[in-house]
Amino acid sequence: MAQRLYNDPKMSSYFERKAWVCVSDVFDVLHITKTILQSITGLSCEGKDLNWLQVKLKDDLSERKFLVVLDDVWNEKYGEWTSLLKPFEAGAKGSKIIITTRNHSVVSITGASPYSLKELSVDNCTDLLAYHALEARNFERHPHLQIVGKKIAEKCRASAKNDEVLPALKLSYVHLPSYLKRCFTYCAVFPKDYEFERDELVLLWITEGFLDGRKAKENILRSGRKYFDELVSRSFFQQSNIDTSKFLMHDLLNDLAKSIADKTCFTSRESLVEESQVVSDEDDATFKEKARCASFVSQCVTSKSLRAYATMKVLRSLMLLTIQFNDKKGIFISGKVLHDLLTNLKYLRVLSLCHCNIVEVPNCVCDLKHLRYLNLSYTNIKRLPESIGALCKLQALILRGCQMLSMLPTSITKLVRLQFLDIRDTGSLKKMPLGMSNLKNIIIFPKFVVGPEKGSLLKELKNLQHLQGELFIAELQK
Repeated sequence: MAQRLYNDPKMSSYFERKAWVCVSDVFDVLHITKTILQSITGLSCEGKDLNWLQVKLKDDLSERKFLVVLDDVWNEKYGEWTSLLKPFEAGAKGSKIIITTRNHSVVSITGASPYSLKELSVDNCTDLLAYHALEARNFERHPHLQIVGKKIAEKCRASAKNDEVLPALKLSYVHLPSYLKRCFTYCAVFPKDYEFERDELVLLWITEGFLDGRKAKENILRSGRKYFDELVSRSFFQQSNIDTSKFLMHDLLNDLAKSIADKTCFTSRESLVEESQVVSDEDDATFKEKARCASFVSQCVTSKSLRAYATMKVLRSLMLLTIQFNDKKGIFISGKVLHDLLTNLKYLRVLSLCHCNIVEVPNCVCDLKHLRYLNLSYTNIKRLPESIGALCKLQALILRGCQMLSMLPTSITKLVRLQFLDIRDTGSLKKMPLGMSNLKNIIIFPKFVVGPEKGSLLKELKNLQHLQGELFIAELQK
């Protein structure tokens, strides 16, 4: 877009001076200034220092309208920007500097007015294809080609196999600080089009050990949210058009994460058209031996579907997911299939059964001694196993939307490492066990049920000194 604007003949009649500089990852004030001056004046600038270059540039731009494009900028150092922009202050009113960047922090530092490019819709892609293939605005005059044209456009829109695309995107990854690289690469576990909330991903990062455990508990959560916001500002995540509280990865960035994760991440989905066919990213023994994170997308999970996962003996994260946003049926998986699967995965740290149509939690879940994250949100469970207290390393227990959940086991008070307990939207839960004050490491606990006299008492909250955010107190008795 910037290139089309720069090359428009009208620009030459409006601006007296024009220059284009491809900055890329090295922000060299001397080189950029020299390139602009040579482009505008044609002067030989070899061997000249920065002061000489800036004086000459300032003199040439004085009282003249100019257009300068700084393409593919990454620099976040305020001092270098201040130095570069000094000569441009001499230009006439109406002069413009256009910056193209994939890093929103550059926008903040320069004070520029941002114009964010949105993803092209399928219809836009189809019209663009018609323009290049037929020199037409659309396929209206070629209806026999419209269906196949739309299919091609859909494939091109989502394809990351172009050898020129991924290397360009990988430059964005290279510029990430080391602490963000692990966080981004972990997102390879998500299937394309999967939408997630900020804290959902932050909790996964925390339980996977990606944040500095030496920090105070409050700071761990704050740091995780800061990491997330930084990835948003660098355009690795984008806000959902369906639910603004959620985010997702562009298909190309999803493929970038998978290419970096390589054989440590395994994702597959079961075709809804032919349920016996499983389409996987890879299907070889080496892949399954090395896989650390895995996800499976389906509406009906069978033992055949999960056969590959049972062989992943060193798997650390397993998520059964759905991308059907309005589907209330959830993911069907039988108790036997789930039991047989989990008994083979002894090293799981993360287990998400969110939206699974299960009515009870298999006791074998409580044998996963390394488990740090357990998500049972929007399931039909009525209770948790009493042996849940054996999960001594559990940090996050997510029970949101479990409408059938009527009680919590007393052993939950033994989960002394628990930092996140979410029981929002659990209408059948009328009381909590005594001893919740034992959970002294709790940070996020958005709902507390007081209940009758023998239930958990309000005074227990005073011992939960790390609590953050909102707290809804239910079942208060007069």
